[in-house]
Parts: sequence; structure tokens; C-alpha cells
Amino acid sequence: MTIQIRGTAHPPPPRDGSRGNPADLSRAEIASTNISGRPLLNEHDHGERVGTCLASWQGTDGSLRIAANVDDPAVIQQVRNGQMRGLSLGTDMVMDEQGSVLYRNQAELSICEEGKRDGTWVDTIDGRPVHAIACASKDKARRGALR
Repeated sequence: MTIQIRGTAHPPPPRDGSRGNPADLSRAEIASTNISGRPLLNEHDHGERVGTCLASWQGTDGSLRIAANVDDPAVIQQVRNGQMRGLSLGTDMVMDEQGSVLYRNQAELSICEEGKRDGTWVDTIDGRPVHAIACASKDKARRGALR
């Protein structure tokens, strides 16, 4: 049995281009990221591949969106019951001797209880929405914040 998940693997970067962490991606890096074929791991454990990444794309809000298949029966159950709905990128960085990042590449994607970055959740399972954000402020309501 396999299920397909979709979600946000990286939130939209700040407009000022700052990074909270050296592994954070810029808008340009998100736009050029392709994780198709990369392993889907359980909590970044390379001994526990639980599926395969199918695709990634830049969301309308600038986030990095993903689609993946999960084929491990135990993890499928944890995704279905809500225990494992977080997403976390495993970023491989090449740095110079002073610690400046020269190159970032996405080595893998992990499913986890909760990703470190805000808003990195599985939001769709087999085409059905399983995560939504409802904002009650007048401004957000006008823009349709229920996603």
C-alpha cells in the first residue's frame, strides 16, 4: 500500500532576503529546487527510507511545495492518524573555510512529528485536505486565508 502526500517543505523566505539558519533557502533556490527521486526518510534516519519524493515546486506564496509517496505501512498509519505530519528538508551544504555557504542541495526530505521551520506540514493525503489554517482577522478574511 502507498499513500501520496503533499505539503510545504520550506516556508516562503523573508522578503528582505535574510536567513534564520544557513540551511534556509532563498526565493531563487526554492524556484530551482527539484527533489524528484530523492528519498523520503523517517526523521532524517538514512536507515529508514519510508518513501520517495515525486516533485517539488514553488507555491503561490513563495514556499517550497512537495509531493511524495509514502510506502512504509507503519509510517502510513502515523501519517493517517496525525502523529507524523511534519516535513523537514535535509540540506547538504558546501562551505568555504570561513563557514560561508557556497552551495546548498536538498539531499532528502523527512517526514516527522513537527518540522523545525514554521508551517512545514503535510496538508493533503491522497488528494484530500488534512490541514487548514483559518484566520479570523478582518484583513486575512478578505484575502481568503483558509488554505
